[in-house]
Amino acid sequence: MLRENDPPPHLFVAHKDSGLELPTSPKSAADRHLWQIVGIRDVLFFALLLFLLWFGYYLRSVFTPVLIALMLAYLVDPIIDYFEERRVPRPVTVSVVLVVLVMILAGLGAWLGPLLIEQSQALAKKAPQYLQSLSGRYGIEVGSLSGQITSFVDRFKDDPMSVIQPLLTGTGTAFGFIGSIIGTTTGLVLFTVLIPIYFFFFAWHFDRITGYFYRFLPASRKEQWLDIFHRMDLAISGFFRGRLFIALITGVMYAVGWFFTDVPYWFLLGLATGLLSIVPYISVVGWPLAVLLKYLDVVTTSGASSVEWLSVFLWPSVAYLAVQFIESWVLTPWIQSQSTDMSAVTVLIVVFIGGAVGGIYGLLLAIPIAACLKILFQELVVPRVERWAERH
Repeated sequence: MLRENDPPPHLFVAHKDSGLELPTSPKSAADRHLWQIVGIRDVLFFALLLFLLWFGYYLRSVFTPVLIALMLAYLVDPIIDYFEERRVPRPVTVSVVLVVLVMILAGLGAWLGPLLIEQSQALAKKAPQYLQSLSGRYGIEVGSLSGQITSFVDRFKDDPMSVIQPLLTGTGTAFGFIGSIIGTTTGLVLFTVLIPIYFFFFAWHFDRITGYFYRFLPASRKEQWLDIFHRMDLAISGFFRGRLFIALITGVMYAVGWFFTDVPYWFLLGLATGLLSIVPYISVVGWPLAVLLKYLDVVTTSGASSVEWLSVFLWPSVAYLAVQFIESWVLTPWIQSQSTDMSAVTVLIVVFIGGAVGGIYGLLLAIPIAACLKILFQELVVPRVERWAERH
């Protein structure tokens, strides 16, 4: 029986020599390390995560091939797992997938590459004429912009690397001369050497990579974290795999629609608009561009004082809106069955924030990151807030 001043039973331990139970005191906060305090540990974890994101963005010219290869490995991992379950070694499946991807890209380049180059060169040649037409019809002062565009096109034809080099050099002044070398050779190395090599090893050891991080999950909450990661995987894979497939289909439909409505550079514009479809709502920029290019082509070619607005505005708009209808009501519900569970307004705000913070990388990664943060908030923060509300 305990007396009034006796310590509670959970503070007694058995002394190994005397057999007596001696009282112990709980470990005070002053005796703990900072990382043993849950709140501080969470703050340090998120600070480390933000630092890694900033560091990766700062060295994006170096990490871009790594990110692309890792994303490709993630996208094709279900295919590799499917054949691995049927006793096909992972290196064999990865090699076959890599060869097939290279053959598809090479075939598309040989088939559609000349058309893409032809339309790009034609647009570059006519851009100064378009500016002159606008200046003559509406009195818009373009200054020396037309001459600058013509000079840029000529320099690009004579020495493409002199034009591309400033765009590719992004490693910072700290790298000095090495940064310049990387900048001038990134385009070639990026798509012909580094990405296939990275992809092969990432896809081969993808299960090991994910299994390595699973080891650090706390044993008491491993099931909860596995469920969280599973939901994140569904959100990310549903977004990227679905949006890539949708972008491919809509790119073809945009090109075909604008071809039949006599929009100039229909293939170039359709391909660009389809690629923009990877990010929801961004492909809308292709609509005014199609109308503008057709208007400029009609004005510059015919020189007519009056324009048939029905053919200039209506038919390119009909082609665009028809593809948008198919994407919104057929492709997205069919292909993207795993939704990110975010409203249209939320998606739009997230896309704008991602673009403002991270540029093109922010546009691509904003929605998956926001979906993962929402899952973490629902699983880790909301239950604690609800328990706090019940106690108070």
